[in-house]
Amino acid sequence: MDPDLGWLSADGCYYRSATEFVATPALEAMEATPGVEGSWYERKCVGISSSWAVVWKPDAVMGAVVPPSPEVMAQRAVSRLVLPAPVLGLSPDVDVLQTVGVPVWLWVEAASWGPVSATAAVPGVSVTATARPVSVLWDFGAGGQVRCAGPGRMFQVGVDDPAAGSECSIAFARSSAGQPGGRFPVTVTVTWQVEWAGAGQTGQAAGLTSQTAASVAVGESQGLVLPGERR
Repeated sequence: MDPDLGWLSADGCYYRSATEFVATPALEAMEATPGVEGSWYERKCVGISSSWAVVWKPDAVMGAVVPPSPEVMAQRAVSRLVLPAPVLGLSPDVDVLQTVGVPVWLWVEAASWGPVSATAAVPGVSVTATARPVSVLWDFGAGGQVRCAGPGRMFQVGVDDPAAGSECSIAFARSSAGQPGGRFPVTVTVTWQVEWAGAGQTGQAAGLTSQTAASVAVGESQGLVLPGERR
């Protein structure tokens, strides 16, 4: 291995991982082979007419020439992460007519709130990426939104006070009358923090998100005062 040029290949050129190179979709489609795992490399051919270029090569071909960097393997591990769609919970239930001014408890089921990992490995290099949920945004469109630092807490009948709300709840200020279908749309977006470790190194990757969509109906409770009754 030459510290300035990289690893010498059988074609007489030197190669090293192009870790900071980001290919355009058009270049990716032109150079990469569909269905084949590969990476981008800096190629330097030294001779009578020296040349330099960034080229795409299959991992199966280059694995014996250039050991992939931990960063490259981290990108592959992250691409293999399969995040669960958030399973939402509401109290009153999502199918029940909600009432203006009454707190609605919100939570994400535990089955869809927990760390998810994936590993990418080649001979000599193995990297594992782990995504952890850190916050959730409940967006009710015109009904408002609330961001929670955690999954929220499931309402327990006979234990919790429904009128008190929780650390993750919303009290609608208006009804959903006049909205499409008479309901507010609900988009639940979980933000995931991604870290990786392997080959003696650690790092962070760009955050990821997962979503679930639903809708709720919200009505107003009208008070009725009869003659002779005190308010």
